[in-house]
Amino acid sequence: MLNNFIFDLDGTIINSSKEVMICFEKAFAKANYPIDKSRLTHNIIGPPLPEIVKLIAPEIDKINLDKVVNNFHQIYDYDENDISEIYAGMYEFLCSLKQSGKRIFMATYKPDFPTQRIIKQFKLNMFDEVYTIDKFGENITKAQMINMIIDKYDLKKEETVMIGDAASDVISAREAGVRGIGVLWGYGEDKTNLINNSDTVVKTINELEENICKLINI
Repeated sequence: MLNNFIFDLDGTIINSSKEVMICFEKAFAKANYPIDKSRLTHNIIGPPLPEIVKLIAPEIDKINLDKVVNNFHQIYDYDENDISEIYAGMYEFLCSLKQSGKRIFMATYKPDFPTQRIIKQFKLNMFDEVYTIDKFGENITKAQMINMIIDKYDLKKEETVMIGDAASDVISAREAGVRGIGVLWGYGEDKTNLINNSDTVVKTINELEENICKLINI
């Protein structure tokens, strides 16, 4: 039986791709660093911020990388006109899990400040706790987040699942010894690694709900 649910944020709960691409373009422009704008696609979203910068500009040096990262934070973290969208049906699904007495958590590579802004924007205050990449001052991995949640709340691993749109989400779940459900509506066109490393793969939120209902009743 499943009782504990850990969700990724970007590409799983919200679609922030348009917002993120706009902010990256502004961040590089502010650093006066030219880029190939064709690299600004949703396929790059998912890894920690410095890794995304390198995907956009593979030859970038450390000084300019730091400039772009800082610029991005200044632009994105405080954007009051964020055009991100929550995936249709996700809010209701999260509420239904909470109302049924399940524990739900968030584990994201997004820093805490913009994560809290998004939680407020989309009224995502139903989570028992939110784990961000910088929650404890130093960057932590998804596997570490999952293990910290399990240890803090004394959860049973066989009752816990990680849900995300990136291969890193389900690989982290496996490293932590819990189930991993891969969702196909998120970022990236090649879902091979996600599919190969997931215990279950779903195409829609309705399908996710159906699969979870089955697992809850095992």
